[in-house]
Amino acid sequence: MNENVLGWIFGAAVAQGAVLVVALAVLDVRNSQARWLLAFILFMLTLTLGEEFLDVIGVRLGFGIGLVAEVLFWPLLYVFIGALAEDDPRPVRTQWPHAIPFLIAVVWYLFLYVTTEDNWISLSNPDVRHQIAGTVLAKALYFCVYAVMILRRPLELSAKPGASRRALRWVRRFMWVVCGAYVLATLSFLVFYLELEWAPDSDYIGGLIMVIAIYSLGYFALANRNVFDVRPGRRKGSKPASDASNVASRARQHLIDTREFLDPDLGLRGLADALDVGEARLSEALNQAVEGGFYTLINDLRLEECVSLFDDPGNDGRTVLELAYEAGFSSKATFYRYFKARKGITPSSYREKA
Repeated sequence: MNENVLGWIFGAAVAQGAVLVVALAVLDVRNSQARWLLAFILFMLTLTLGEEFLDVIGVRLGFGIGLVAEVLFWPLLYVFIGALAEDDPRPVRTQWPHAIPFLIAVVWYLFLYVTTEDNWISLSNPDVRHQIAGTVLAKALYFCVYAVMILRRPLELSAKPGASRRALRWVRRFMWVVCGAYVLATLSFLVFYLELEWAPDSDYIGGLIMVIAIYSLGYFALANRNVFDVRPGRRKGSKPASDASNVASRARQHLIDTREFLDPDLGLRGLADALDVGEARLSEALNQAVEGGFYTLINDLRLEECVSLFDDPGNDGRTVLELAYEAGFSSKATFYRYFKARKGITPSSYREKA
């Protein structure tokens, strides 16, 4: 492909990536953890592609940012998918072990940079050609591990509205595309390393893949409002706090009276229809009255039901998970994390004390 054309394509994608990072930083959403993770992923892609863009237009930096950035990309994507799709995502700070390979890669990168005579980190540099090749192949194995982990990870969507569940089906399709693209990039690297006459520059192939990733992630994040659950803006004449409190009280009482919270498929839309109020209005009212909104209200009621089942002597012969599922929880991981967060002990320990 003509380098002028590549320059325009890369430059446009870098500009798009920068706009997306800023947009995500100011977007008012409830799932802020997933929002910041995606913003950082896009920032890394934009930074790496920016170096390729400068190389294409004749400004050779030779930093080799992608050599290290890709090592952090995969764990970030793994944590991002969990934050987006789980009903009760784990805090990022508790998942710090995923950063260990990245720290090792940074040390290795600095070693190469300092020991290379002209500080040019590239496969085209004969001084570090074999070291770069070994690093890329090690990253390919590392990628395989995370790809399997991501594709096998269950998406705990039971407590989310139907629209969000439909939107998040995109996650698995996107992952298969990413896996295929990474395999293609690795193969292009191998033929370039073997110096076959027909081999394309693997950096250009990788750059085009990053272009596709930036546009795909951007569309996913901004074009579909159900992904991050965008907060409805307060319009002129919106309902006062007392009205929101009344709506939230009605919602809680309705759930207690009908026991609909026992249905693991219950979503915000279903509750709004039952109360005959708008979905946006109900969501806003619950977020004002209950920290954590709809999901916290539902899971608190399920937790109360579960504790009641634990305290019933007639359930002594039944397992903790049986009773959790009967109370409306549909995910073992969500149940255990939520119970421990609310009660301070595990469900099994609670039953032993009871």
